[in-house]
Amino acid sequence: MKNIKYFSKKAGSFILSAVILATTVTPINVNAADVEFNYAKALQYSQFFYDANMCGAGVDENNLYNWRSDCHVYDTELPLDTKNTNMSASFISANKSILDPDGNGKLDVSGGFHDAGDHVKFGMPEAYSGSTVGWGFYEFRDQYEATGQDAHTKTILRYFNDYFMKSTYLDDSGKAIAFCYQVGDGDIDHAYWNAPEVDEMFRRGWFATDELPSTDCVTAAAASLAINYLNFKDEDPTYADKNLKYAKALFQFAERIDPAKRKCNDDGPKGYYASSKWQDDYCWAASWLYLATKDDHYLDEVWKYYDYYAPSCWTHCWNDVWAGTACVLAEINDLYDKDGQVFEDKYRKAANKSPYETIDFWSQIAKLVDNWMNGTVPKITPGGYSFLNQWGSARYNTATQFVALVYDKHHGDKASKYGEWAKSQMQYLMGKNPINRCYIVGYNDIAAKFPHHRAASGLSKCEDTAPHKYVLYGALVGGPGASDQHIDVTADYIYNEVTIDYNAAFVGACAGLYRYFGDSSMKVTPDFPPKVIIDPGNNGGGNSYWVEAFGVDIAQADGPKATEITLYVCSDVKKTSKNISVRYYFDSTGMTSLDPNKIEMRQLYDQTAAETDYAAELSGPHLYKDKIYYVEIKWPNFVVANSNKKYQFALGTYAWQNYWNPADDWSHQGLSIEKDNWTGKPVKTDNICVYDAGVLVGGTEPDGTKPVVTTPTSPSPSNTNTPTPSPSNVKPGPDLNGDKVVNMADVILLAKAFNSVPGDANYKAEYDLNGDKAINIADVIIIAASFNKSVS
Repeated sequence: MKNIKYFSKKAGSFILSAVILATTVTPINVNAADVEFNYAKALQYSQFFYDANMCGAGVDENNLYNWRSDCHVYDTELPLDTKNTNMSASFISANKSILDPDGNGKLDVSGGFHDAGDHVKFGMPEAYSGSTVGWGFYEFRDQYEATGQDAHTKTILRYFNDYFMKSTYLDDSGKAIAFCYQVGDGDIDHAYWNAPEVDEMFRRGWFATDELPSTDCVTAAAASLAINYLNFKDEDPTYADKNLKYAKALFQFAERIDPAKRKCNDDGPKGYYASSKWQDDYCWAASWLYLATKDDHYLDEVWKYYDYYAPSCWTHCWNDVWAGTACVLAEINDLYDKDGQVFEDKYRKAANKSPYETIDFWSQIAKLVDNWMNGTVPKITPGGYSFLNQWGSARYNTATQFVALVYDKHHGDKASKYGEWAKSQMQYLMGKNPINRCYIVGYNDIAAKFPHHRAASGLSKCEDTAPHKYVLYGALVGGPGASDQHIDVTADYIYNEVTIDYNAAFVGACAGLYRYFGDSSMKVTPDFPPKVIIDPGNNGGGNSYWVEAFGVDIAQADGPKATEITLYVCSDVKKTSKNISVRYYFDSTGMTSLDPNKIEMRQLYDQTAAETDYAAELSGPHLYKDKIYYVEIKWPNFVVANSNKKYQFALGTYAWQNYWNPADDWSHQGLSIEKDNWTGKPVKTDNICVYDAGVLVGGTEPDGTKPVVTTPTSPSPSNTNTPTPSPSNVKPGPDLNGDKVVNMADVILLAKAFNSVPGDANYKAEYDLNGDKAINIADVIIIAASFNKSVS
C-alpha cells in the first residue's frame, strides 16, 4: 500500500502543486449552519470502524455489518514451529505443554482487529486502541448509555480483550510464559488489495517471551485488560476477574525482565510501528492496575519510570501514552489525597525530586491542551485546525480533544475553554473548514468517500477511482494537511488512511462532546447500519462474476492471424470461490487450414503464477456445439476473482498462409479491441463467461444461456455519497480548454474549480471528468493520464 505512483513524476508534481494551491488559496466559504454537529450520531458512527476491522472466526457473530464475515480463520491453527513463529526451537521444546496442551502442534491466535485497510494485527496500535476505547467508556459511560451505544461498545471491548487473553499463555501457576503480539507480516500483507474473507497469505505469529520481552506490547495489553476489568466488574464480575488475572500476569511478565534487558518490539512490526520506548506503556498499565487493585506495588513501579514533564510535549497516541498516564495518576490523586500532598510526596521521594518542587499531575494536562490551543506543539492551520503531523493528523487532534474533555470532567464537570476548543476542532472535522470537507466517512454528504480500506472499497486495486462498494461509516480518515488541504482518493494512504488507532480516542471525544454540548435535537440514526444486498454468488447463481478484458488482433501480410486477450476476473460476492474458470468462445468457421482440435493456444502471461504458489491451467479447444468451441482457463484452489491478477493468452495461428478471422467469434463480439497489450484498457465484457465449479455464474453463452438467478438481487449499494457516473454526465476527455492538447492550461482550469460541487460558483460540469458530481483528485488523475498528449 506504500510507494504508489498514480502518474509520471513530472506531471504529478505539477498537477498536485496546482491542486494544493487551489485548495489553499481559493477556499470555499462554509456556513456553519449548513453542517450538522450531532455528537450522538458521531458517537454512534465512530464505533462501526471496529466492526469493519474485526478478524477471525467470530466476525459473523459479533460485527454489525452484513458485508463482513469470518476471515483469516486459519489463524486458529498457526503451526507451532520456528517458521510460523519467532520463537526459538529450544523455547518451544521447553514450553510445549503450555503452548500446545492438546498436542496438535497448532496455536489459536485468531480474533482481534485488523490494523487499518490492511489485515495485519499489529501489537502496539491494537493494544493502544483496546485501552483507549475502554478508557473513553470508563470516563463517559453515561453518554454511551444515554445514546444507546453501550451494548455496541461492550461487544467491541470484549472482542479486543478476549483476543488479548487468548494470546496470553499461562502456566499452571498463572505465570505468563508467552504473549502473541502480532499476526501477519506487513511486507507480505501490503502487497495485496482484496477482501479479508479471501485472504490466504502467509501469516506469521510474533511472540513476546523471556528471550524476546517486547515490554511495550505486553504492558499495553495489560493496560487494556485492567481497564476492561473496571468496565465490567459490576455487571459481569466473573468475566472482569478473568481480565484482571491476565492483566496482572502480563504486567508481572514485563516486570520480571531485568530492566536493562526490557525492550520495544522491533521484530514483527519492522518500520510500520517502531515503538520508541517501553516506559510509558509500563506506567500506563501500572496506573490502571492500581485503580483496579489499590495495590501500592503498582504505584511504586510507576514512580520508577514516570516522566512528569512528558505529557505536554506531544499527545496521547499509540507511541506515547504519557498524557493518558498523567490523567490516570491525576484521577488516582483525586481519589487518594485530593486536597493534600501525601500522594505527591510519594512521587517526589521516589523520583528523588526536591520537596519544594510543585507537583500537579493535572497541570501537565492543562499545559498540553494550552500548547495545542496556542500552537506551541502543533501548527495552527489557516482554517484554525491544530495540525501536529501529516500522518493521521485527525487522530492526534481528536486524542487531544478527548484528553481536554477528560480534564473538564474532573474540573467541575462542565465545559471550560478546553471543552470549547475541543468542540471547535470536532466541528472543523465535521465540515466547518475551508474546503468544506468532513473527515468522518458517511457522516454527511460532504464526507470523505474514498478511505484507504480494502474491505469497504470492494475494489481489486487501490488505484481504482470507482465508487466504493460499501460505506465505511464513522471511520476517521487521516485528515487535512498543514494548509487545510486534503486528497480524497482511495490510493492515498496519507490523507485517507483509516486505522483502529485513528478512531480510538475519537470515539471517547464524541462521547465527551455529547456530555457537555449534547441536546435533545441530537439523535442517533435508527436501524443503523443499513443492510446492503449481497449478490448470491456461488450460493445462488446470478451475474455475480464477470470478466474485464481487452483484445489485440494480430495480422500479418497474408491476413488475420490471432487474437491476444488480456483479462481480469471480477466479482461482487461476499466471499469469492476457489473454483472459478473462464471460457472464451470462438467459431471455427473463421479458420482455414487448421483442424479446430489443433488450434494454437499460447499462454502469454499468468500473474498468479508469477506472484503466488498457484498457476492458471489453459485447456482446449473444447466443443460447445456445432462449430463453436471454447478454451478454458482455471485457477484451481486460488481466489482469482478480485485478486487483480492479470492473465493473457493468444488464440489463433501464427503459421504462414493460415489465417484466423475472429469476426464470428462469440467472445470477440463486444470485446474492446486495442492497438497493443501495453496500453489497452480492460472493460466489462458479457461474452467471456465465468463458471464456478462448472456452473455458469457470469456472462452469456453463445446460445443465450445466462446464469440462473435463484434469489432476487439488485446491485450492491455503493457509497451513497458518490453517484455512479452515467453516460450523460461523463466528460469524454480531459482537454478542458479545447486546444486539443492536455497540458498545464487544463490543470490550471481544474485547479480553480478544485473541491467544488454543483451549486458552487466555481463548479463547472464539463470539468467533472468522471461524473461524480465533484471536482476532485479523481479528475486530476484523468488529466494526468493524458498529460502532454494531443487529443482529437
